[in-house]
Amino acid sequence: MSDDQESAKKTGWGQLGHQWITAIAALVTALAGAGFFLGRTSAPDAEQPKATTVSSTETVTVTATPEVRPVGEAPTTAPQPKTDGAVYWTGELTWGKFNLDHNPPNYTDGEYLARISSDSLYVKGNTIVTSWKKSGRPGKGECASAVDTDGSNQVQVTTGNQVCGRTAEGRIFVLDVVGAGNTIRTKVTVWNK
Repeated sequence: MSDDQESAKKTGWGQLGHQWITAIAALVTALAGAGFFLGRTSAPDAEQPKATTVSSTETVTVTATPEVRPVGEAPTTAPQPKTDGAVYWTGELTWGKFNLDHNPPNYTDGEYLARISSDSLYVKGNTIVTSWKKSGRPGKGECASAVDTDGSNQVQVTTGNQVCGRTAEGRIFVLDVVGAGNTIRTKVTVWNK
């Protein structure tokens, strides 16, 4: 290779590297600043503090690190459960031992509803349960009446049926049985007292 060709090769990063780094740093700073100001223009109006003039010979540098999102993308928030205000807890449980007075349900010694076989749930404590014997899915009032009439400390379950109950603290609940056998899986709704 001639000296001219070798010299031409060296004009890339070797000689212009610091200029490239400066240009990239300026671009990143500009994009971050644009994201900050774009975010401020879409932020809700808030009462702005009154400006105060301060004379000083000191120089203060403030570095703000804005949250950078693509244009038009809203901040993410945790999804909120959709309830009518009467629901204490709702979700799916694969049965072991649960206290439905806890939100979310968990095991507590002395007070729980538990799977005792492939088709049975058993109560330890003061919770009472019964199978829903009518057609359709029961609501809170219907479950409360069924428990008052027919409640006990044990219930047989089959896939597709419902179980009504009252917790030790007085919360009415319904279990929609979605699987029975090796495990018992239910969709649970526990209403407020």
